[in-house]
Amino acid sequence: MKRTFTAAASALALIAGLTATQANAQGLRGIRAEAQVGYSQFHSEGNKDGHIGYGAAAGVDFDLGGFVLGAEGTFWWAPAENKTIDGPGLAEHKTFEELGIAARAGVMATPSTLVYGKLGYVRNEQRKRFTPFNPGTTVLNSALPGAYYENYKVSGWQYGAGVEQMLGENIYAKVEGRYSDYKDKGNISGGTHTVTGLVGLGFLFGGARAEAPVVIAPAPVVVAPPPAPATQTCPDGSVIMATDICPAPPPPPPPPAPAPERG
Repeated sequence: MKRTFTAAASALALIAGLTATQANAQGLRGIRAEAQVGYSQFHSEGNKDGHIGYGAAAGVDFDLGGFVLGAEGTFWWAPAENKTIDGPGLAEHKTFEELGIAARAGVMATPSTLVYGKLGYVRNEQRKRFTPFNPGTTVLNSALPGAYYENYKVSGWQYGAGVEQMLGENIYAKVEGRYSDYKDKGNISGGTHTVTGLVGLGFLFGGARAEAPVVIAPAPVVVAPPPAPATQTCPDGSVIMATDICPAPPPPPPPPAPAPERG
């Protein structure tokens, strides 16, 4: 089981390395860290139990021109427990923390909205316990023959999908659904599984951000002044518009009076 988990981690590291190589021509979207809260339903032996859970994730994403590839590590804690009366006693099956690694791929539906899917490998701690009843009663007694307690870890594949929405330059919120299919102790798929829905709030940093385009103001339009209107100089020396009529010249002075005759 440890070899399988190590192999999955190595494969994830290889994917991240190849993604980083491809991203040299495009750019780092960012390194992210987030807190999560949600609800998980644990299925075992035909029973199911739900529990509020919390967790965290950290990873790196690369933007390959609107197509995003990345890798992440996750932690999740939702201690649900199934209890069943099994013949002469009570059988209990409980889940504890889940650790995982995953590869993510998605598209930028808008410049601030990522829609993604994920495939990962997880390891889950579980506990089984059987406690017999005192004969003829429903009182549990772990000292009776047949009682057992076992704590162990199982691994399996995880599938998920979600949406991340940037709330600013670095803060984002997300919703995610995922299905964890744990193998049983015999390394056989289908032993137990968990269905989880969660919301998260995270911080994305270190990535290239598209700069706002520089708007160059157009050069002002220079309007040439209108040409000076045509003028004319009248005989009296006045200057008037060419389309106007010069004033009439003043009338000539009256002739001088005749000299008186001498008598």
